[in-house]
Amino acid sequence: MIQKGIGIAFAGAGIVAEMHGRGVAANANATLIGAYDPDIAKAEAITKKFGGRVFSSREDLLADPQVDAVHILTPTKHHVTTALASLSAGKHVLVEKPVAESKEDIARLQEAAKRSGRVCMPGHNYIYVPSLQRAKRLIQNGKLGKIASLWILYNIFHSEDVAAIYGGVLRAVCMHHAYSLLYLLGRPERLSSMTSRVHYQSLQCEDQAMITCAMPDGALANLWCSFAANDPTNDPWTVIYKVLGTTGAINYSWNEAQFEDRGGPAWGMPCYQEGFIEEIEHFITHCILEGKPPLSSLDDAADALSILEAAERSARGTSTFETVIYK
Repeated sequence: MIQKGIGIAFAGAGIVAEMHGRGVAANANATLIGAYDPDIAKAEAITKKFGGRVFSSREDLLADPQVDAVHILTPTKHHVTTALASLSAGKHVLVEKPVAESKEDIARLQEAAKRSGRVCMPGHNYIYVPSLQRAKRLIQNGKLGKIASLWILYNIFHSEDVAAIYGGVLRAVCMHHAYSLLYLLGRPERLSSMTSRVHYQSLQCEDQAMITCAMPDGALANLWCSFAANDPTNDPWTVIYKVLGTTGAINYSWNEAQFEDRGGPAWGMPCYQEGFIEEIEHFITHCILEGKPPLSSLDDAADALSILEAAERSARGTSTFETVIYK
């Protein structure tokens, strides 16, 4: 195999590895060197499709001098140990969301990245699409006036078998909402949340969640997620971002283009795939090769976790609003 540019390896070869494979394949400055997964068949399938070899262990992967960067695609509980080992081995790291289960672990990653002089970038893929980067510029440049409200809506049905891989939607999906809110508008001060379970029979976690966030300047941000239903209407709320201001507004929808691709949830929506392609482009070209920061940092990952922790407290409690406690 002739390597071009940055050598990439996947630690984990589950569902999301497909999108990472497409992202690496689309990048002129990267080559997939290989993948490791405890389920060898998964690693074999991803390398057969996108190239590279199957590593026999995590240690085998980290010892390969061709590997410059590791995409950590394991279950969340293994993110931190795998990221720390990768940074210690001198590899750059792109770690899938949620980065970690605690802010203390995120701080450990920050220290390890600083110590190693390597990039450790959270996989906050939704915000890397050009439409949301433009939205941020319009907001920052005052083109929308004073922001009144933000809406992020997610309605994609997940069967109970598929949902069992992810757990409750607050931690599994609303992390996207939280880091997107931080990217577009900044830190909320207080929030109120409610969860429900509509169609799960054996799973005891929530399949729907609503979070309303109070921003310092008076704007309200409304974050909605559901695994309970699709939206088959002629104006679908599959994944929608909407920002309303006093002199303008933006609207972004995953439904602007679709095609047949039955490999996984939302795979037939180019906006979903483009988020990975643009994220990986930023990681390789801008962060590793040019030394620029990611659009969403480990600090943002910690703040997003703070938002979700407050949402969990609110959903369990009786108070109207919970104060978001940042590190």
